[in-house]
Amino acid sequence: MMLAACLSLVATGQAQRAPRIGYIYPAGGQISTTLEVSIGGQGLELPSGVIISGAGIQVEILDHEKPLSNQAVSDIHDLLRELQPKFQEMRAVADAKREDLLKTVRYLLREKKITEKQLRQVDDFERKRNDPKRQQNTQIAETVRVKVTIAENAEPGIHYWRLRTAYGLSNPMRFEVGQHREVREPDANTFDLLRFLKLTPKNEVVSVTARVPVVLPVTLNGSVLPGEVDEFSFRAKKNDQVVVAVHARHLVPYLADAVPGWFQAVVSLTNPEGYELAFADDYHFDPDPVLFYKIPYDGEFRINVRDSIYRGREDFVYRITVGVLPFLTGLSPLGAPAGSTVNINFYGGNLGSDIKRIYKAPEKPGMVSLHAMNGLWRSNSIPFHIDSAPEETEREPNNSLGAATWVKPPMIVNGRIETRGDADFYRLKGRGNKEMVFEIFARRLGSPLDSSLTVFDIEGNQLGFNDDHEDLTAGLTTHHADSRLSVKLPADGECCVRVTDTQNQAGLNLAYRLKITQAKPSFALRVTPASLNAKPGSAARLTVHALRVNGFDGPINLTLKGPAGFELKNATVPAGKEVAEISITVPSAPPELPVALMIQGGAEIDGHAVVEDAVPAEDMMQAFIYRHLVPVDALLIDVRTTPENPKP
Repeated sequence: MMLAACLSLVATGQAQRAPRIGYIYPAGGQISTTLEVSIGGQGLELPSGVIISGAGIQVEILDHEKPLSNQAVSDIHDLLRELQPKFQEMRAVADAKREDLLKTVRYLLREKKITEKQLRQVDDFERKRNDPKRQQNTQIAETVRVKVTIAENAEPGIHYWRLRTAYGLSNPMRFEVGQHREVREPDANTFDLLRFLKLTPKNEVVSVTARVPVVLPVTLNGSVLPGEVDEFSFRAKKNDQVVVAVHARHLVPYLADAVPGWFQAVVSLTNPEGYELAFADDYHFDPDPVLFYKIPYDGEFRINVRDSIYRGREDFVYRITVGVLPFLTGLSPLGAPAGSTVNINFYGGNLGSDIKRIYKAPEKPGMVSLHAMNGLWRSNSIPFHIDSAPEETEREPNNSLGAATWVKPPMIVNGRIETRGDADFYRLKGRGNKEMVFEIFARRLGSPLDSSLTVFDIEGNQLGFNDDHEDLTAGLTTHHADSRLSVKLPADGECCVRVTDTQNQAGLNLAYRLKITQAKPSFALRVTPASLNAKPGSAARLTVHALRVNGFDGPINLTLKGPAGFELKNATVPAGKEVAEISITVPSAPPELPVALMIQGGAEIDGHAVVEDAVPAEDMMQAFIYRHLVPVDALLIDVRTTPENPKP
């Protein structure tokens, strides 16, 4: 991971804790552009830079703002009352030009040691206090304003941001780099100095800005406050296949203090008279909605976006990509053997000629992401499963026990539920009285299949059944619809397995991968938090989570990969435990920038040494109660001496 940092220091107030950020707005930008962005959170005093994953993004700190106290607001109001006679004298000048008036007001403010920034803060304070719908949330009350330059070589997609202050490194937050022109929603709460001071000239006509249609393709940026419905206009031509794709939960995966635990965006398409033409509140099982609409005539159309139950807050941010753009709805197959070359079919809209591709799979098993291209435009990405097991494709007919397809484990079968009521049967022979694991990969790969697995002996007696299996490694999944079960085979080793869709849906997109292997104990590791802070010569504490599979219960010995001076001694996840608190000692001479670390875990399983990398993650709360280990880009540690005697 390449690190980009801006080290200009801004002297403001002080805090005792490391910073924590809750949102970035706008939550992305276009390649080869420069824009201003606000980072919202808590403990953001003395910002010095932003650490960013990937190359091509530079950030300059502009300023930091913290909400005013009640006493500070009262003091500023007292000073404003002293200035009011002078303001009224200026107001009496009927032909005063706006810019001249602003210059005079700013001069008077400087003389009385009141700044326009303070007035803007008071204006914001009053709006929030007088709006009964606004939720006062101190965790996102501070902001750091930054200037962002996105280079031509920046990779489209998600980049993780961490704010660096005099007190350490923040948690990571997502920022999305896009290809299309960016538009930001009009800010109804924009600060107007003359309006705030009640000095708007009499001859100034206040008018509502006409709604100007945006030019497609475009990415729309906004945030939703309580009760808001944001609206954008665009023009399109008859028969255009327009895609309206919303990113909301994609940007801020979990909100600890909001139900259902994220910004549940809904989007609609209307004509200028308000007649609804299309509506979406999700995309299959993904909470972020996507609209597909064939334009019926040349003309103007409007996009409306809001929260499903009209909630809102500064961290309810969204990005909506709109245009006649490629969009992937599925792949076939959903995966491939490691190191193999495979022919992939792409399904979706506006794909152009990119509907088939010869793909060379990586040598290491795991998940990768694939996308399609139509000219210069890049589609959304879909996960693709790489595994070490041999593979074959489902052979029909196989919709009964008698017609079950023979497979030889270990094996992955690529299949699909093509017609309503379809059930796919597979027959196998393994080692008698041994545990066999049957697992479906579908939802985790973008397939809408809601699978169920049933295992029978050859006489039709049920040996096991599973509908939903919770995969703790899938931290962004809230409905674990993929099935998994472990079954002890009969003495003769023969059995049959049936795959169905529990919702009785069907189609070419209801694809799956059925993996059949003998049960083998194993484990995966997660480490939290993904940003560590420590003073020189001290230690940083972190948590290692052991996700144990197929009955593995042994100890896991932990080691550290990183620069010289960082040490991890005698660290172990004890036998039978799922969590271990460990400490990493840090050097006395701190490095200039945060550094990346890697934790590994080793164990002996059935006489073999097994080593697994620990995946950096954030332990995130959803809706006051549920917790998820959400993978992020890297484990970074910032070693620094923090300022002494912070202000209260």
